[in-house]
Amino acid sequence: MGSVDNIDEMKSYLTPRQENEATASYQNTTAIACPVCEESFDSLVVCKRNETSLSLDTVMNLCTVTNDDGRLFLFTHE
Repeated sequence: MGSVDNIDEMKSYLTPRQENEATASYQNTTAIACPVCEESFDSLVVCKRNETSLSLDTVMNLCTVTNDDGRLFLFTHE
């Protein structure tokens, strides 16, 4: 699942949580493996803009994937 095309497909298996013009977040309720580290991840955050500010309430590990048009995909591991 490491390619961005597969990440876009992966979103259909995740539970949508929040979306605004800058970001969208999804919860991994089916224990899908992270395409970076291959461990189950907690959430996926998609940054829709090149510059986005995120506020994290808890300390977590992050794995990241970018694509050619600059979208950033953050996989969170609590």
